[in-house]
Amino acid sequence: MQSESKKHEEETPALHWGLDPVFSAFARLYIKDIHEMRESKQVPGIFFYNGHPVRQVDIVGTVVLLKEKDAFYNYGVDDSTGVINCICWKNPMVAETAFSGHPDTTSSLTVLEQIKKLQKMVSQKTKLGLGDVIRVRGYVRTYRQQREVQASCFYKVDDLYCDVQISRMLELPCLYREVYDKPFQFSEEGQSGPKGQNFSINVLLEKMEGFLLENKIQTFYQQELETIDMLVSLTGHLLHFFLPIQVKSESNSSSKMIHSAFKEAIRMLQEKGVVFQKPSGSKDLYHVTDHDKELLKVTLDVIKEDCRKPRHAEKGCHFLHVLTCVRQNYNPSLTEAVIHRVVKLLESNSDIVSSMEGYYIAF
Repeated sequence: MQSESKKHEEETPALHWGLDPVFSAFARLYIKDIHEMRESKQVPGIFFYNGHPVRQVDIVGTVVLLKEKDAFYNYGVDDSTGVINCICWKNPMVAETAFSGHPDTTSSLTVLEQIKKLQKMVSQKTKLGLGDVIRVRGYVRTYRQQREVQASCFYKVDDLYCDVQISRMLELPCLYREVYDKPFQFSEEGQSGPKGQNFSINVLLEKMEGFLLENKIQTFYQQELETIDMLVSLTGHLLHFFLPIQVKSESNSSSKMIHSAFKEAIRMLQEKGVVFQKPSGSKDLYHVTDHDKELLKVTLDVIKEDCRKPRHAEKGCHFLHVLTCVRQNYNPSLTEAVIHRVVKLLESNSDIVSSMEGYYIAF
C-alpha cells in the first residue's frame, strides 16, 4: 500500500498521463488506497497513487450499506481494508415494462417472454442485499468531501465458495508489487534527458519489430521504413515529447531527428538478432531473421548433417558448433543473437529439439 512519503509526490504533468497504462485501465486498488489517493490539482476527478494517474477503479467487496433511490442504488462496499460508497444507476430497461397491444403471432410472444426473462435476470444481478458480494467498475470522485465511486458497471457476484474473493486476494499483492508500487516515471525537465530518448527509441523499436514480423517483411532499406506513416508519425510524436528543447532548436529539421531515431532502432534490432546484414550485399539492406528462408534452411541442414556423425549422434550439436558452421556456409558476420533466434524458431516449429543445455538434435 501507499506509504506516507508517497502521498505528496510532485504531480505528473497531464501531458504525460496517457503514457502510463494505469491511466487507461480500471485500477484494482484496495479501498483504503482509493480513499487516500491525492486528487489532481490540474484536472478534477483524476487521482494519484505512487505517481500513477488513476481515474477509474475495479473493486470487489461485501455490501454493508444499502440505500435505494428512484434513479440509483447507494451501496456501501467493504473489501476488509475500508468501506466506500458506490453510486450504481438503475437501468431503465430493467424496470418492469408494460407492453401495449397483444402479440399477433407465437413468435412475437416468444420474443416478449425472452425479454421479460432477460429483464428479470438483469434485475436479480443488479439488485443486491446486505451481505452480498458486489463487483463495481467506475470513476472515482469526491462528493461532499467524501470519496466515492460512480459505477459504470456493477453486478452481484455469485461466490458461494469465495473463489472470486480468494482469487482477488492473491492477485492484488502481485499487481501492487509489479505495477502500482513502482512509481510512474518520465524524463526530468519536462521532456528532456537520456531516459526520455531511450524510452522513445524503445517504443519505436517495439513497433518496428512488430511491423516487420506481422507483415512478413524479408528485406528492407531504412529509407523504405521511413515511408511508413504509422512509424514516422509515432517517432515524430515521441521525439516531440522527449527530446531536449535545445536539441530540437539545433536540428535543421525533424526529418533528421526521425532518420537518426530509425537508425538507432535498427541498430538495436541487430543487437537483438531480429535483423542482420550480409557483407556481400548493399550496406543499407537489412534481412529479417525470422523470414530469411535460406538462413533457416542452412542452419537446419547443418544440424541434420552433423547429427548423423557419431560424435554428435547422442547429444546433438552444440550451439557454438552450429554458429561456426553457419558462419562458414552462409554469412561470416552473423552474430550469436541471430543464430539464437533461428534455433529458437526451428525449435518452436518442431524441426529440432534441445537434448540438453545448448545441444540440439534434428528430426
